[in-house]
Amino acid sequence: MKYIPLIKSFTFAVVAIVMVVYHDLYDQFVYEYDLPERLLQTVYRVVVVFCIVECVRLIIIYGYKPQGGAKRDNFTTGIGHIAKVIYSFLLIVLILSLFNVTLKEAATSLSLIAAAVVLMTKDYISNLINGMYLTFTKVINIGDNVEIANYKGKILDITLTNVHLLNDDDDIIYIPNNKVFSNEIINYTRRQLKKSSVEFEMDARYAQPTAQIERRLIDSLGELTSLIQPNTFNLKVQSIKHEYTSYKFQYILYDPLNKEHDKKVKRHLVREIMNYTIELRDAYERKKS
Repeated sequence: MKYIPLIKSFTFAVVAIVMVVYHDLYDQFVYEYDLPERLLQTVYRVVVVFCIVECVRLIIIYGYKPQGGAKRDNFTTGIGHIAKVIYSFLLIVLILSLFNVTLKEAATSLSLIAAAVVLMTKDYISNLINGMYLTFTKVINIGDNVEIANYKGKILDITLTNVHLLNDDDDIIYIPNNKVFSNEIINYTRRQLKKSSVEFEMDARYAQPTAQIERRLIDSLGELTSLIQPNTFNLKVQSIKHEYTSYKFQYILYDPLNKEHDKKVKRHLVREIMNYTIELRDAYERKKS
């Protein structure tokens, strides 16, 4: 499996060399079967360019080693995007040749139509350019855990049109590249120590001292504390309103990228916060009555 890209690239290289060296065979084919010469020339050149591009792409994939041992990363994805753009251009050339039209003729005679098409597809073109930018700048990488435009999750893929994000509910979210490019991005994977957190609010009528709430949450974890680094607990007051107080309980897992551990701890804390809130509410109602 490791040498398949190299074998494929060698095959494409041989085909391209044979087609270039034995150009006389092409002339013989044209005259013998009385085929349209311009169409055959175009097909011939398209096949040669395709073989060369595919050969180069496969050699790069074979020689490049993605970081972390991954099968695919931003660089290999970006190379694939460039190849797709070239293949699309070759397809356009081939279609024009069917109508006996060259690129130069199409550019001069259809300039107004081309300008209109560019205006109508400017968002798509901008999306495509931003997709190319994202793959090569490595602001975000395939496999990173990020937050983009209020969506949190793991990046599954970066295509020419959108970013594929897998959220905590295992839903795949498709975010247009333009939206990714124009929004703030939080890359949790790039942080050396990834803090997990649970945000919640507590009614101001029965809110307790911060230290007491923090101690209650820590003590409730029990065996789950084995998943959390010691002395990393921190309960922060985010805002104080007339009706409620907003908190954020933070901690650092031993394995910050382990989603199962993160879910298990968060699920427990959310339930404990609910139970604690109900207890405080009931105590407040008894005292009031």
